[in-house]
Order: sequence, then C-alpha cells, then structure tokens
Amino acid sequence: MADEVPAGFEPMEMAPFMTFVGPLYRGPGIGRFGMRVLPEHANTHGKAHGGFLATVVDVAVSRGTRMSLADGSTVSTISMTLDYLEPADIGAWLEIAATVDRVGGRTVFTSARVTVGDLWVAKASAILARHRPRS
Repeated sequence: MADEVPAGFEPMEMAPFMTFVGPLYRGPGIGRFGMRVLPEHANTHGKAHGGFLATVVDVAVSRGTRMSLADGSTVSTISMTLDYLEPADIGAWLEIAATVDRVGGRTVFTSARVTVGDLWVAKASAILARHRPRS
C-alpha cells in the first residue's frame, strides 16, 4: 500500500517547519531516514519537486550529524550541493542515507544519497557549522 511505512522506520519529532513538508521517519542505524512522496510534494510533471528533495536532504544531514556527534552539538547548514539524478513518483518511498565524512573543530562535512529502492534519485554534499553546548 502506498501510505505504508516500511518496517524499521519510526516517526520522528520534527521542527515546526516540517509540518508543512510532512512526516520524516528515522530508520534503523544512524543517519537513515525515509519519507513518502505525497501529491503536495509534486512539481507540474507529477514528480517529487526539487525543492522538496532539498528540504528533506537538509533535514536528514542535519539530524544525522547530530545523532553521529552524540555530544549535544547542534548544527546549521553552511552550504549544500544537490545533484538530481532521477525523478521520484508520487507514492514512492524515499530513503535518505546521511553520512558524516569528516568532523572539524567548527565544521562537519557530510554526504547523502536519496534512493527509491535501488534507484538513485539524488546525491548531496553539505558543510555544516558545529555549535557545541556551553558548559
């Protein structure tokens, strides 16, 4: 069924902005997320809108990075590059795998891939500013 969530994915508490985008789910392991492409996410061609994909990737790399750091740090996006590889249809289950590639003192370099099954929909790289908790 098109609205089913695959086994192993759980709803996440999200920032208020994400109520406009839709529910993002956390998958098993660190940095794995999923989301269903809904009609409101579509462009005029009936495919996932590029802005929607960029939003989901931005949230996934940020959340995945915070989970990976596990030290109470928050992050904010400095820059992100997103390559669109294939369109995603309405009803498709997107999986986003976010990876921390390198951690510096004040920056974190990340990458992500967006897939529908075995199909690569997009790939991204992002640089995040790291904000450590004050002691």
